[in-house]
Amino acid sequence: MRKNNKKKIIFSSIIIALLCLNTFALLINSSKENESIKTSLFPTTSQISPENLRVAIYNEPNVTEPAYSSASTLTNNYSALIPLLTSAGFGVTELTTQDIYDHKLMIADYDVFIMVDNLPKVNISNYVKEFWLGGGALISFDSAAPYLLWSGILVPESEGDEGHTTYYAYTMATNNHSIATRTPITKNNQVGDTIQTIGASINFFYWTTLQGTTYGSDFIRLAYQEGDSDHATMIALDSSYRGGRIVHLPGRGAELSADMENIFIEAVIWACPTPKGRILFDLSHNPEYGIDLWDDLSDNPGFYEIWRDNLVNRSYVIDKLYPSPSGNLTTSNLAPYDVLILCFTAYNYSSSEISAVTNWVANGGGLFIIADQHDYLPAKDIALNELMSNFDISINITNDGTNTVTEVFEHPINEGVSQITALAPGLVNVDGNAFPILGNDLVNIIVGGEEYGNGRIILNADLATLRDSSISGNDNLQFGINLINWLTASTAEILLFVNEPWSDNYHSTPVANALNILDLRFYLTYSAEFLNLSLNLYDWDLVIVDEPWTLIDPSVFDTLLTYLKAGGKLIMSTYRVDNTPVHPLWSYIGFEFSADLPDSSPVYIWNDAHSIFNTPISYGANNYTPVLDYGDEGDLLTVFPNATALAGFNETEKTGNATIVLRNDGKVLFNSYLIDQFSGDGDDSTYEDRIELWIAEIYFIYNYEALTPQGGIPGFELGIFLIVTFSTIGLISVIIVFKKKK
Repeated sequence: MRKNNKKKIIFSSIIIALLCLNTFALLINSSKENESIKTSLFPTTSQISPENLRVAIYNEPNVTEPAYSSASTLTNNYSALIPLLTSAGFGVTELTTQDIYDHKLMIADYDVFIMVDNLPKVNISNYVKEFWLGGGALISFDSAAPYLLWSGILVPESEGDEGHTTYYAYTMATNNHSIATRTPITKNNQVGDTIQTIGASINFFYWTTLQGTTYGSDFIRLAYQEGDSDHATMIALDSSYRGGRIVHLPGRGAELSADMENIFIEAVIWACPTPKGRILFDLSHNPEYGIDLWDDLSDNPGFYEIWRDNLVNRSYVIDKLYPSPSGNLTTSNLAPYDVLILCFTAYNYSSSEISAVTNWVANGGGLFIIADQHDYLPAKDIALNELMSNFDISINITNDGTNTVTEVFEHPINEGVSQITALAPGLVNVDGNAFPILGNDLVNIIVGGEEYGNGRIILNADLATLRDSSISGNDNLQFGINLINWLTASTAEILLFVNEPWSDNYHSTPVANALNILDLRFYLTYSAEFLNLSLNLYDWDLVIVDEPWTLIDPSVFDTLLTYLKAGGKLIMSTYRVDNTPVHPLWSYIGFEFSADLPDSSPVYIWNDAHSIFNTPISYGANNYTPVLDYGDEGDLLTVFPNATALAGFNETEKTGNATIVLRNDGKVLFNSYLIDQFSGDGDDSTYEDRIELWIAEIYFIYNYEALTPQGGIPGFELGIFLIVTFSTIGLISVIIVFKKKK
């Protein structure tokens, strides 16, 4: 948020942790060859407590096979699942074919969609697929496999074919399954354990064949048919390409064994998305372009698939707004979302819609409007200008721009952007509080923005920038990612700098995943120049610097020192103290450089009673052992009286060997090593140590005043501290609620 316009928020933190192991759900990293523990970036448990995890179950009594399937016996019997899900505290809704056809399967309403030994009818097959493509999770049982293959969800190469005998088959040989991999889904088992399912026929996938497909390395073999490791009877998919998570399980929904009950509940929790932001794409006003090929409410379907897939791959979720007799852009329809996308829409907006959108933006919403040249379809420009009548930004209805968009104005959106490809664009008028972002030159603006109330607006006067055929041109894709990052951060109080190079993208790094798990709003930046820009443009309650790669300029340290002296909070992980061994920032935090940390050294916990090793995660080992080797992983520190050493190079505390330092006012946690190197599982929780530690440090610093006896959040008092246990599924919800002081 802008400087001098900072507002304290009511903070409600919901943490779900494992009861029996007293740890938090975070899946560890490992090599591809070692299947005893399988890599995944993060679990999806703590944005959601059991009472607000939303599950939809497909209810179709007509069990006639759809035309795309020829080898399945369908049942529609899930009688054992509903009481199991409800006893776990989940919200459960049965959705019929008609419900899904009426577009009731939305990620805003449901996190997970379950198909139990049943197949979606052809007329809703695309709507189930778009739920998954938008980031929703799928859990399927047994005979639901043909849909996953025919739709191209599970195996893109199988799209249009059910894949029977190629990718999957059935067996009646045994109901015994051997656990292949320890994950959050199978964490109650050990590799090699035998579990049983109930049912005469069991579906399995040919594991070797799956490994040769597009998503091959992203598949997780959870269990296989006893005696045949190539017959994978239980699989999960966390695709690095597109879509939400998938778990396919053996057996029937009429009755589950005790083993399968545990696995099923853990699968629901693991699959559930934890988004950085929720996006709504409007189909109700006849947009020029649609996302998918079946978006026939648009004039040109199938134009934004690549952009959508890249956003979902960065932890955003996307729904489409379909026309409804009860209203389209209404207050209630907009409420669950952080971003609304309007693409050169044809239908006029009603006065109530204009009011709803304006108020939604003022309350923190992010509006992205895509327009085009003034003489292409001028009525659309006029309608969109009417919608923007309360803002200081509009579409120029007399002049157009040119294709060369190389004028880059100073703005966070332009990080990594030096030029975008346009095709016969229009122009944007910026007045009052509006500002230019990209243009042909200093006068002819193609992209403009505005901060309105607590919300944000971006107007792009070019249809072509983000469509599938243009998004790979110049810096178009980076622009498309940046604008959503900025629009979803209007009320964010956390600034994250990260340049970790091993993950798929910066939004999928361990620290970003930790923030999403904690359901904390943040703005992400990855270059020193733009870190400095955001530090100076906006107020932040917490700044996190994760620097395992490119050296940031020492000028950033000056800015951080100014920020800390003004009362800010900082978490920092870096291996580069020795590059700037003397700086006022270090003494302010409370240390000086001592020596270089030997390569691949463990970090030993010196104060195992401290909160960061116990709340909300109780770490079950005495050290963090590195797995990834960055070559130089950090430095050793001598701690001053204004700080406390919490961990270091030796098993017991020793002067000059500290690596985790806490400033005594609780506002700075400094890690003089790389948290990101701890991709293993030192406490045998089946979860990555590095994400466990990121979560613990963020949770501690963000809540320090509330967690200390005499602390508090200015303007608020502690209203409720509640611990709720769910022993049947091994969850603890820790809920902290603050109420505003009178």
